[in-house]
Amino acid sequence: MTFRRILAVGDIHGNADQLRALWKKIAFDERTDLLVFLGDYIDRGAAPVDVLRFVRAQVERYENVHALYGNHEAMMLGYLREYGLGRTLRGHFDIWLMNGGKVTKKQFAALPAEESEELLAFVKARPLYFRMTHGAQSILFVHAGVNPRRAKQTSQDLLWIREDFFDNYSGTELIIVGHTPTQSIGGRDMSRNVPLFLPNNIIACDTGSFLPGGRISCVDAAHYLALRGAGRKLTETELASCYIQSA
Repeated sequence: MTFRRILAVGDIHGNADQLRALWKKIAFDERTDLLVFLGDYIDRGAAPVDVLRFVRAQVERYENVHALYGNHEAMMLGYLREYGLGRTLRGHFDIWLMNGGKVTKKQFAALPAEESEELLAFVKARPLYFRMTHGAQSILFVHAGVNPRRAKQTSQDLLWIREDFFDNYSGTELIIVGHTPTQSIGGRDMSRNVPLFLPNNIIACDTGSFLPGGRISCVDAAHYLALRGAGRKLTETELASCYIQSA
């Protein structure tokens, strides 16, 4: 199937109101669109459980909506395997609590057991990546990136890599990622709250929803590829036409 829009939504981090507002602006059309959530639905924001409910509902409703696994989901599942939802314990896996997991843990603990188990089962079932072809262009959606130094990737690479990917990737496949806020790519700049279309075939979609002035962003890769096909450097206005953001 040829899609009119190929959409990717960056890190949400518990910001349910922003997510719902963005979803309305996207106006997803199941007949012509494909959309991939890039992971990190939980932690840091006020409503991680609501975000998971919303994302799961779209995945279940639409055949062409996909949701990936992020490193925050990995941290949560690691903690819960070790300690469960009981009292807070300190140990190797408390890195999750130190990275915004306390609200998520509290909200999961307050859920009826059946709903908690269903949401966790949904998280566990998320794939690490989604790959497709649009025309002659291969597109890889993944939470963090790939390790440019090896062909066979590990889950650690796909969920956690940062600088090595951005600095050294040089493949022909277009890779669309979240994970690293655009505010910190190429030097810290808190005003850089828009997606980045990098010259080495990377689109970075995490625009720091949990940071001051941050937003949730949705990129249209099909539109970007159509513009890029002209073979010239795109203007800022043209690049801005390739994404939608929460307020």
